[in-house]
Amino acid sequence: DEQDCERIWIHVGDDLAYDVGGSAACGARTVLMELADKYEQSERLRAPKRNRPIWDLMSKAEIEQREKMNKVAENQVTARVAFVNRLPDTILDILEDIDEERQSGDGYMP
Repeated sequence: DEQDCERIWIHVGDDLAYDVGGSAACGARTVLMELADKYEQSERLRAPKRNRPIWDLMSKAEIEQREKMNKVAENQVTARVAFVNRLPDTILDILEDIDEERQSGDGYMP
């Protein structure tokens, strides 16, 4: 019965400020997907200290604000994954942690 199911939100993304920070602010557990540098897919590789892509239209003020948001979000990462094939196990680990919290009386608090 769907009414007996408690919903758990686990958000997976590569962007600290928006994927992690935004979803954690809404109550989600978070997985930061940081693929190996050779794939050049993680937001971290587009950081202000590195060359921004030519299509990036962020102003200096926006980049500075994003850096602040990244620092806050760093403390909201539930788990990190470097390889996509590790994602299912990582999600299972998070679910097990939530079960342990419930059993210990701490309850699930995102």
